[in-house]
Amino acid sequence: MSERLVLVDSSAWIRYLSDRGSAHAHSIGKLLADHRVAINPVIRVELLTGAKDERQYAQLEDAFEGLHALDVTDPVWKRAERLRFELRRSGHLVPVPDAVIACCAVIYGCGLLHADRHFERIAQAIGLKIHPPA
Repeated sequence: MSERLVLVDSSAWIRYLSDRGSAHAHSIGKLLADHRVAINPVIRVELLTGAKDERQYAQLEDAFEGLHALDVTDPVWKRAERLRFELRRSGHLVPVPDAVIACCAVIYGCGLLHADRHFERIAQAIGLKIHPPA
């Protein structure tokens, strides 16, 4: 693998699933072809619980099996705790899942592909590398 992994947030996956012509869908398609897509348990939960029916749930579950799985380890949780604490002190509140996802990307050295405004604020606070949609 010549290039680093990209953790794809559920917000980008939703764009991929709902509009195959979108920039996010194009980026995910290229990343999938290059075997560079990563996922973590938080993203899995967000997507699987949003499945419209059993068929889509099974399709998503099957598709996730071929992706790079990143564990949400104690260092990820500790970094997320600190991040939310610091952002809240500066007047910015970000959802727990977003903090965990961002910290997971940072700790594993991945870029993050997203369609969620919270990650732009998080990127300013920590060394989060945003993977722009193409």
